[in-house]
Amino acid sequence: MLSMSAQSARLAGKVKTVVLDQAIIAVMSASLIAPYFVPRINNVLDSVPILRDHKSISSLVAGMIIFGIAKGVRMPPVLAAVIIGVSGAFILTAILPLYTQVTNRGVGQ
Repeated sequence: MLSMSAQSARLAGKVKTVVLDQAIIAVMSASLIAPYFVPRINNVLDSVPILRDHKSISSLVAGMIIFGIAKGVRMPPVLAAVIIGVSGAFILTAILPLYTQVTNRGVGQ
């Protein structure tokens, strides 16, 4: 049987592993941090005429570029996970209209 301090240390280690998991940080970033950055980046994209006319394509390209930065530049894993979450929000923004069209195709006919 483990002592109380050993059990506490084990529990703290498991909590730290879960909290610092890159996948969890990326998902939390997509929902909590991306809403602050996405509108600002969209404003920059709207300043380019061809991108302004093709919002889904520009969101997809922005997401892919941001993802490339997160994977191509050496940085702490936590920061990379935050950036991946933001890029995921852009990619989700790009594919959401297509998803909606596909899922609503047979509705109301």
